[in-house]
Amino acid sequence: MNKIRFATVGLGRMGRGHVNEILGADPSRFELVAVCDNTPERLENLPANWGTQYTKYASLDEVLKDDRIDLVTLAVRHLDHVPLAKRVLEAGKYCMTEKPIATSVAEMKDLIACAEKHPGKLFLRHNRRFEPEFTKAKELMDSGLIGEVQYITINRSVGYCRRNDWMTMTEFYGGLLTNWGPHMLDHALQFLESPVVDIWADVRHSISIGDGDDLYKILLKAANGRLAEVQVTGANTLPGRELEIIGTRGTIAMEHGAKRLHVRMVDPSIPFKPLKPHPENPPLQYGNFDETLTFVDADYDPAPCQMTDVWKHCADTILNGVPYPIKYEEALEVVRITEEVFRKSGFQPMQKFLK
Repeated sequence: MNKIRFATVGLGRMGRGHVNEILGADPSRFELVAVCDNTPERLENLPANWGTQYTKYASLDEVLKDDRIDLVTLAVRHLDHVPLAKRVLEAGKYCMTEKPIATSVAEMKDLIACAEKHPGKLFLRHNRRFEPEFTKAKELMDSGLIGEVQYITINRSVGYCRRNDWMTMTEFYGGLLTNWGPHMLDHALQFLESPVVDIWADVRHSISIGDGDDLYKILLKAANGRLAEVQVTGANTLPGRELEIIGTRGTIAMEHGAKRLHVRMVDPSIPFKPLKPHPENPPLQYGNFDETLTFVDADYDPAPCQMTDVWKHCADTILNGVPYPIKYEEALEVVRITEEVFRKSGFQPMQKFLK
């Protein structure tokens, strides 16, 4: 195989995005063969840049019977992710499934068990793992630039909107925690670099029309002592910093809407001297009277990657056998934490999914 022939199931906003991303990101290795939606009007007036050499289907059954198709991308409602992904895998085709990957730990384990019977076939679209600003922040953090990492704050405001589609309804496992949560929790886990040992959470509904959550704060404590705070809201008219990583020698930060990271750190040429505290009355000035520190400020551009790189990694795995960077156990941990957050916060409408 030198080209991956794909079909996209679900032609809403995300499904159309899948097709555009794939054709734009890696056209030499992907070919659109079919699209599918059970709503007839979604199959009309499709973008001209998709071409005309593809088949339109009204059901997944039709897609799975098409021997031309190598890969099926799923952009369907949350509750359908696992059931449809399993059907794709059992039909012997590759599958890229949207987040949330699953609605519970039990469901995620069921999907993994199915995937293990069809090795190398399942791909998880945690595409924000390749967000340029996140990738650069992780690179700077790992370089030791700000010393030993203590606290990470991830704060996403997705606009002030009294949203009223199905993704705000708990009936369909909707809400911001199941929408933006997988992305931001995946970021937090990558920053923590250690198993989560304690979770605190507050999840609430504020302004959306549906009964799903639209504001939450989560604290994750890792075994290595790092603490991550994740806050996402659809009800903030004055968003602030999106990212803050505090270390023992400095801070990495990014303001809302910015595409650059700012770092302020103790001058790397200055070692911390071994000092002792003074029990006597201090001088009138505040601070450390045995040491003078100077600080260095620097701005960094995002990493040279794109969220669409998820498709390039998918192609590298299928065509060249390169290991896919998003592991099943990482996605399982995101699902586990999401489930724990709902439990600990007592967000009642979600309890039906946790029985």
